[in-house]
Amino acid sequence: MRKKISKIFLTILFLLNFSAICYAIENDIGAAFRLRQEIWDNVVSLGVAQSAQPDRNFFRLRIQLWDNVKFNENLSAYVRLATEPKYFSGPYELPLDKRTNFKNFDQDEVVIDNLYVDIKKPFNIPLTFRIGRQDFLGKDMYGEGFLIIDGTPGDGSRTFYFNALKATILIADGHSVDLVYVSNPKTDQYLPSLYPAYYDSDTAGRAYINHKKRLAASNERGFWIYGRHKIIDWLNIEPYYIYKKEKEYIGIPESYINTFGLRAVFKISDFSMRGELAKQTGKYELSGNRISGLGGYAFAGYNFKNCPLKPNLEIGYIYLSGDKTDTNKNEGFNPLFSRAPQWNELLIYTLIPETGGKGGPIPGYWTNIKALITRLRLTPMKDLGITLSYQRFWADEKTNITAGTYRDMFSNNGKNRGDLWAIIGNYKFNKNLDGMLQIEYFDPGNFYSDKTKSAAFIRWQLQYRL
Repeated sequence: MRKKISKIFLTILFLLNFSAICYAIENDIGAAFRLRQEIWDNVVSLGVAQSAQPDRNFFRLRIQLWDNVKFNENLSAYVRLATEPKYFSGPYELPLDKRTNFKNFDQDEVVIDNLYVDIKKPFNIPLTFRIGRQDFLGKDMYGEGFLIIDGTPGDGSRTFYFNALKATILIADGHSVDLVYVSNPKTDQYLPSLYPAYYDSDTAGRAYINHKKRLAASNERGFWIYGRHKIIDWLNIEPYYIYKKEKEYIGIPESYINTFGLRAVFKISDFSMRGELAKQTGKYELSGNRISGLGGYAFAGYNFKNCPLKPNLEIGYIYLSGDKTDTNKNEGFNPLFSRAPQWNELLIYTLIPETGGKGGPIPGYWTNIKALITRLRLTPMKDLGITLSYQRFWADEKTNITAGTYRDMFSNNGKNRGDLWAIIGNYKFNKNLDGMLQIEYFDPGNFYSDKTKSAAFIRWQLQYRL
């Protein structure tokens, strides 16, 4: 069945390119190259389990090639290829072939990153459709990506796609509703790729499964109904319902989750407020144990546009419920399709030892968190932006981790996770080239044991778009 699906998509890809040459009224071909270096110091285990998680210093080069084909005002198509080879300079090496082969260079796959068709208002019906592999980023993002942003968290920022069917009902100006179905398997099952010969079985921590890159902890499916409504000029609300099915993974039972939520954005002149609240219910299929989570955030900001450096100050609070250790119910918040950097980059990796039993060896399982966050954005010159941030984190519930590789990482007593400082600088050299420098430092609190050490995350990048 999967081979048939692959053949169908290859046929569509061929027809799109043929049609682009013969019938397109617009044909936009482009490419992007992103070079990054990342340095991790005590990032995953806070220095406790260095033999299992040694520090990393590596380069990654993402290459994207795309073609956007417009046939007429109502019909268009988009295809994008991507790959991101990495080189690890040590001490970390990529364990491959059932941990019998350790490499500094990961040649990565060449994958079909996006492939979709857009159909706008067929027969003048107030509907639009996007069918195929697509991102929910930029203008297509749902809110701030709190629950929906990355369908492929296992490969980092190489890809973000969802295999999806999306229909948008255009109710009136400023009012629309999206109906979306997604299917995100743990490795790419729908489209062909050029992949390396690495062979790893489907066990915890493996980067490749039967040659292909791990994209998710398990085979995931879901759908959502998402509304966008402009009530008045200064108030927008976004009510939604999200259903997610997570297949059984090693040590993690199959489950389904229902999430009901609302996002609101308020803005008058230079003052703004935004917030989101989501309630989760569900259960684990085998045991019947219930799932009950709660999460949300609220931020207020002010733009001092008449001051030097044009500062923008923002203060916010985050709450993600934790799992109580003395009940059969799972009260921990599930991040659904948002296992990506939300408020910082460093903490998503430090969450792995704590949440591996819920979401597998993939970072970004945001749960059991209370946080107070302040951000100051400055514009020293036209093409330079600097963001300074201080973030204080607590746990909603204490841990009870007394065995395993990371048992010495947690105190199982305190709730103070610690303090995180971050600085991000972005500079646009010209219309094609931009750069970024990011530095984060985390000082752990009594949620962790006395054996832990402070952690640092450093990244710089250059990105060129044709």
